[in-house]
Amino acid sequence: MHLFHVPDLKCGGCLGFVVRALRDVDRTVRVTADIPARTLRVISARFEPALLRALRDAGYAAEPVLQPWG
Repeated sequence: MHLFHVPDLKCGGCLGFVVRALRDVDRTVRVTADIPARTLRVISARFEPALLRALRDAGYAAEPVLQPWG
């Protein structure tokens, strides 16, 4: 599971573009968004760099959010 902060994620339309971009690299991706917090929780078999590249290529710069263990 990956958690990303996406500063330009502002509405459901943005989320649609983001999900399509991620599905282009992983057809089985699962995405949960918190639009007010501008975060995405992504479950994917792909490695983080591929997901970040897909988001960036779609025009949505994203940063991984470090999560504590436990």
